[in-house]
Order: sequence, then structure tokens, then C-alpha cells
Amino acid sequence: KYAVVFDPLDGSSNIDVNVSVGTIFSILRLPEGSNQNGTAEILQKGTQQVAAGYVLYGSSTVLVYTSGSGVHMFTLDPAVGAFFL
Repeated sequence: KYAVVFDPLDGSSNIDVNVSVGTIFSILRLPEGSNQNGTAEILQKGTQQVAAGYVLYGSSTVLVYTSGSGVHMFTLDPAVGAFFL
């Protein structure tokens, strides 16, 4: 029903020097009759996105996303093992 595309932000070589790295992602609705394995599913206009965001991993882990009505930012609390708004 959905296609999720993602790409790393920056490179893993920066981990040694304590620079944040991350992942950017987009969630798209699959077109009607999609075969679910072609590039047509992901070659859509940005306005067709269901949600999009990024995660930064560093001294803290942060998740930022939007589903079209505002931007939401969460920080991981490792003591609890959950993200907090």
C-alpha cells in the first residue's frame, strides 16, 4: 500500500569524530494497480508524499517528521527507551 524511500545523511566515516549522522525518509502511497517493484512508485511529486522526515544519530537521537500538518520533533530518552515530543 505504501513505498518507503530513505537515504543516509552524511557518511559513516564521521562517527569517529562524533559528528551527527542520520537518515532522511519519504513515505508515498502506491498508485492503483502498482506492481510494487518499479521506479514509477517512487518517482512522484513531492506534494504526493504521505509523510517525510529525518533521524539524526549523535550525542542524542532525534526524529523529525511531518505528515502534512506541522512538523514534530522527538528526542530519544535512552533511560526509558522511548521517544518524547
